[in-house]
Amino acid sequence: MKILLKAICLTLLLSVSLSAEADLQQHQIYSPAIADNFIGTNATRTISVYLPKDYEKNNKAYPVLYFLGAYNWGANFANSFEKIFADYEQTKEPLKFIVVMIDGDTPLRGSFYVNSKAHGRFADFVTKEAVQWVNNKYRTKTDSKHTAVAGFSMGGTGALRFAAVNPAQFGHVYALSPGLIDENGLSTSYLGNPKAIDRYEHFRRALAKTTSPKTLMKEEFKSFQGMALWQNGEDNSNAAFVMAYGGAFASHNGEPFGAHFSQAKSQIDKWRFGFGELINQYSDSKVLSKLHSVKVEVGKQDEYKWITDGSLKLKALSEAQKSKVKVVVFEGDHTSKVRERISQSMLPHFQSLL
Repeated sequence: MKILLKAICLTLLLSVSLSAEADLQQHQIYSPAIADNFIGTNATRTISVYLPKDYEKNNKAYPVLYFLGAYNWGANFANSFEKIFADYEQTKEPLKFIVVMIDGDTPLRGSFYVNSKAHGRFADFVTKEAVQWVNNKYRTKTDSKHTAVAGFSMGGTGALRFAAVNPAQFGHVYALSPGLIDENGLSTSYLGNPKAIDRYEHFRRALAKTTSPKTLMKEEFKSFQGMALWQNGEDNSNAAFVMAYGGAFASHNGEPFGAHFSQAKSQIDKWRFGFGELINQYSDSKVLSKLHSVKVEVGKQDEYKWITDGSLKLKALSEAQKSKVKVVVFEGDHTSKVRERISQSMLPHFQSLL
């Protein structure tokens, strides 16, 4: 999956010397919600908190922006984003809000920020454990008007889902290049890749037969860890993505990994739900009436055309309905404009709203 290599290049590009004035605090907390998982996801999670440079100079409470990392992004993405935030404060204005950064990494490289038997209960971790921890630790404004959630790629998908399901908690949402699919997306995305499907189904059959699932998974997932994820080729990274997605959305009758939709038509709604249901939710006036703002941005030349197609469908629906959903299409691909969109679009957007 080319996105993985590009994500590493992006991280290296962003990882430059940090401003002395920047204040990134990183904390490790144990998550009971994530401890309840099948594949061995580490339940000790890192919560990274960027404080505005005037935070220590007063006693006021601050709005909060929660930012969710992409597929294959570990907690260290926060170190890269610290530079973006510090540069913004140095060249533009002090941030008016706290930024909390959370990753969704697992042995399959992404949880999709949902509750699942495979990865753990990531939705509960973010919306219950992490938010409560942040509010107890820092001076925060806790009402939905002053709380936003955002993310890139898988993180953007997670942000949209959290806001739609928890509008009383997250009143604003911003999603950069989120995973969204239209009616053709199941076949045009990685989810329909034949080699990835074959490996997924082979893994499921082996899992059903083994008496030592932990040993089997350790061996099966070895090629997904660290640099091996992309060093082993695109077929390997595609398989990791399909396994991660299947584990997040396709559990069935107690099985952490349900059948692929190409093998069991009864599973198709589960596989479509992860990336497809969000378009329905953000076309629903009842959902939108509870949110203060919704903004989605996507690259016109995104190499994952299914992402652009899904966002364009949402754009057409929102414009036809004249809803509060704002979809912006910019010149760029999936990763080339991340830093620019964060500093020139996301931060000013929330500076004016929170």
